Amino acid sequence: MWPKRGLYRVARSHRQLELPVTLCNLGVGATFGESVLHDLPRDSTVVTKTTCELLRVEQQDFRLIWEKNKELMTDIITNCKLKNGVSTVVSAAQTKRPPSPDHPNPALPITEQPSPAMFRMGWALRTLLVADTSSCLKDRKVSGKLVRKCAPGTELVEWLINLSPIVHTRVQAAGMWQALVEEGVLAHVNKEQPFKDKCFLYRFRVDEDGSSGGPPTTEDINSANDHIREALSGLLHRGPDATLRMILRKPSHERTQEELELVFEELLHIAALSHLSTSIKRELASIIVFESHPAAGTVLFNQGDEGRSWYILLKGSVDVVIHGKGTVATLKEGDDFGKLALINDAPRAATIVLKQNNCHLLRVDKEHFNRILRDVEANTLRLQEHGKDVLILERVAKQRGHTAYKYTVMSGTPQKMLEHLLETRLGGQVGPNDPFLDDFLLTHIVFLPVHMLVDELANQYPFTNA
Repeated sequence: MWPKRGLYRVARSHRQLELPVTLCNLGVGATFGESVLHDLPRDSTVVTKTTCELLRVEQQDFRLIWEKNKELMTDIITNCKLKNGVSTVVSAAQTKRPPSPDHPNPALPITEQPSPAMFRMGWALRTLLVADTSSCLKDRKVSGKLVRKCAPGTELVEWLINLSPIVHTRVQAAGMWQALVEEGVLAHVNKEQPFKDKCFLYRFRVDEDGSSGGPPTTEDINSANDHIREALSGLLHRGPDATLRMILRKPSHERTQEELELVFEELLHIAALSHLSTSIKRELASIIVFESHPAAGTVLFNQGDEGRSWYILLKGSVDVVIHGKGTVATLKEGDDFGKLALINDAPRAATIVLKQNNCHLLRVDKEHFNRILRDVEANTLRLQEHGKDVLILERVAKQRGHTAYKYTVMSGTPQKMLEHLLETRLGGQVGPNDPFLDDFLLTHIVFLPVHMLVDELANQYPFTNA
């Protein structure tokens, strides 16, 4: 319950005297009644003290919200208990929890060292900022401590827009600064925020570690101007990808609706997810996580470990190693792995070792995989040729009177979809709830033009002279 207006008294009866004891008073914005989550009896009585208005969430809906946003809901309830005075007081240092070791921190870089191109770009931008006496890069006091040469995100965005006509919007500028943050060239002064077009303070790495040297010379300024003209478009190009990676490193409850839509649009282009429905991709957009590993030779997980996540390789390659056999396969960009241990609730069947530096992956953790994907993947049949999926089928429930399972087509190459159609959907084999034949006849013109369809049919039914 969320009181909108009014005052409540929460009371509990004393066990010996059976006299009501007031525990606390709840005001506007307080919540109560979360015991319905666990089907527990009420442990106190709530009595209105004034005329009140409430917002009410039914048990079924509350459980659904909880399952999708456990971390956020736990924080809300805990904070409300503390505010109401009915929970143990915890110090600020204790309540400020760092991100889980398994969840990447979007404020930190994804590489151990910036690439030469990004380091050079950071140097050029900082040189021009320092040379501009009216710029936003200044010494400021933060929590009583002097921080050298830092600037608010809002002013850095404005400065970059004014620097070059190729930067048209604040979103573009923020993405360009985030590209520098994810490589460690720029950072939030307390390492708590990715780049945001807000009043958070940021500074360059060279100012943080004291390696910046003296004021820029005229030669430095001219060189920086020349480099900016040549290379700023590259930073502009990196911005959208850096922004997406930042979103994918944020906890689910911090992703805005606009950010979820951006992630969803990217998931549409990932081959490993092509067989999944739109609704499932939208669910994945809120929970899928980006992680990076800078060093080759890193072991992602060992054979025999508990399966905790499913992975999709975005950049780099990994070796699949089995005890007694050595490396049995190498997976490359676009490949996925780690699914079987989650579907079968079994230990890892192999060890995964990163083969290259700076590998990028997408990760779906076990809790979310079980909730969203387990049934789908367990009922998915993949036909492969030369290591590539050419037809993906989903098993559907048996129909009454039939002993065999039926399969519906999720995706595939045009030729394999036609072959499957001819083998399984002709001669009265089409069920009343099977839309595949109708869908194919209505849409084949998009992916299999008529002349190609005629050629494929001729291959299936070659003409022979009597």
